[in-house]
Amino acid sequence: MFTLDASVHINAINATEPGTAASQACLQRLVGQQQTVISPTLLLVELAAAVARSLDDTALALELTQAVRALPGQIWIALDDDLAAEAAQLGAEARLRGADAVYAAVARRFGTTLITRDRQQLERLRDLLPVLTPEAWLEHGRR
Repeated sequence: MFTLDASVHINAINATEPGTAASQACLQRLVGQQQTVISPTLLLVELAAAVARSLDDTALALELTQAVRALPGQIWIALDDDLAAEAAQLGAEARLRGADAVYAAVARRFGTTLITRDRQQLERLRDLLPVLTPEAWLEHGRR
């Protein structure tokens, strides 16, 4: 089971960024293998806002968000009081930004591997929970 940070989804749709092909391959493999992906509902907000802002296209942003919402194997977790407290604790311990702490808390709560492009998550969470880049996850799956 996995949790994907918004950075992977956003990178997968932005062909001008380094790592786009790996992010796309990661998403395709997760869907193709029918892997369970557990995500905070926050992902939908981050994805819509980032796509609309970067591409200046509200309709496309909402369309992509609905496509992600409908991915097979996707389980959505709402930010309730308990998860917010877990994210606050983890964010303070690991010195994470707020949204990053939510993804980390979901990954830790459900025992998933967090796949991310976020440098701070990769560096600050490695001793707290399994965290990989899309490239590392793709390579790990080949072994």
